[in-house]
Amino acid sequence: MKLRVFDLRESMANGGGPACLRLRVVLTPTEMQAVNPAVMMNDALFEALNNWVDRYYRDRLTHADLVDPQLLREGREALDDLTTILRLGSVYPFQR
Repeated sequence: MKLRVFDLRESMANGGGPACLRLRVVLTPTEMQAVNPAVMMNDALFEALNNWVDRYYRDRLTHADLVDPQLLREGREALDDLTTILRLGSVYPFQR
């Protein structure tokens, strides 16, 4: 296994992290009806996602964290919780 380290300061100072995941998608009314309503932003979802970020999002990672199996467990728990919040069902192989 090889560890590669990248300087992310510029990215992080320019809206990286969760903020870089923003995406605007224009949908027709028919396409909009096909979208899972649980993923549409509203006050309750906004609060649930903020709570999710507060619970799972680390503000730093060390080299030691990257080889710690606990990081994988935490990541899987976070993804499992997120798919539950968004009512997506089992999306990832570890959820099956």
